[in-house]
Amino acid sequence: MKSFNTVLKLSVLIALLAAVAAGSGLLWQGSGDSYPFTTLRGETVMIRGHGLYRYDTVASSSQEIGQDIVTLLVGIPLLVYAMLRTRKDAMRGKLLLTGGLAYFLYTYASMSFLTAFNAFFLVYVALFSLSLFAFILALMALDPAEVAAHIGERFPRRAITTYFLVVAAFLALAWLGLVVPPMLTGTAPAGLESAITMVIQALDLGVIVPTAILTALLLRKGNAWGYTLSLVVLLKILTMGAALISMIIVQLLSGVAVDPVVTAGFGVISLSGIILAAMTLRTIND
Repeated sequence: MKSFNTVLKLSVLIALLAAVAAGSGLLWQGSGDSYPFTTLRGETVMIRGHGLYRYDTVASSSQEIGQDIVTLLVGIPLLVYAMLRTRKDAMRGKLLLTGGLAYFLYTYASMSFLTAFNAFFLVYVALFSLSLFAFILALMALDPAEVAAHIGERFPRRAITTYFLVVAAFLALAWLGLVVPPMLTGTAPAGLESAITMVIQALDLGVIVPTAILTALLLRKGNAWGYTLSLVVLLKILTMGAALISMIIVQLLSGVAVDPVVTAGFGVISLSGIILAAMTLRTIND
């Protein structure tokens, strides 16, 4: 319990700052119309033109608003619940807290690097930094052998192993199919918008895909770290999956054209991850 004390203190700051950042993203709407903008690649995109995300494109700002909704309604409440459970030394709380911190780390790393500069830039950076160190400390405080000892017999090891391999394959195929052809032809990849590079794809291909594969391999061997990582990543997917679904809905409501195949794939993977995470959470004995 002692090693989680610093994590709890950092988590309080993360919850407070995230409430300010996400709340501002939803409430700061302002006035103005979207307008066309020609990118460095010579493509025309529509800039939102109002609110906190006024310098982001309509497509990217729709995703940011969808993310803000889930951060306020799901991410922060789950983080607070996890903190309360962790204070009682509950294993379920420790795992929820670590997975929740992974969600905030991914979210605000993305916003620090991808969101157009605005008045909350330093808040995004602070959340990115706090989440990074809190996540590292939380993961270090988890004893894999202790985690494995708290897992019940109904833990769906094969289903989780298969799920992570499917996620890794889907992300690899989706993102490589998006970025490799433009690399060969010298054109701009779809979805680049007003950004200068593909941030989300870099994070997914460089971090999420290797983590999913490593976790699946360790879990298949029955390694204690496999159980620990699978639970942490699944609980991160619990919130991130909800955020992806929210992003898709807000984009569609905003009239943003989306790839139906990739969107459907993300929707199925997100929903499946949420269900699998909820099922797995019930197998952890406190």
